[in-house]
Amino acid sequence: MNELNRKVKSVPFNLDDPYERELLEHCNQYIQFATYIKRLIQRDMEQGVGIIRKEHEKGMKQEKPIDKSKLKSFGL
Repeated sequence: MNELNRKVKSVPFNLDDPYERELLEHCNQYIQFATYIKRLIQRDMEQGVGIIRKEHEKGMKQEKPIDKSKLKSFGL
C-alpha cells in the first residue's frame, strides 16, 4: 500500500484517569489494535449511532451526529 494513501490516527490514553486506563487494558487483549478500532467504528456506523457519550464526565461536549449521506463513501 502506498504511504500517500494512508492516514494514521493516534489514540492517546491518560493513564492517570482510571476509566481511560481500563479502556487501554481492554484494548491490550487484541493483537491488532487498528483492526479492533475499525470494527468498533463499523459497528457504530451500522447501528446509526453518531454521538459519543461519556457518562463518567458530565458536561462533556457531545459530538455532532454522523452525516448519513457520507456513509456511502464507506460502502454502507
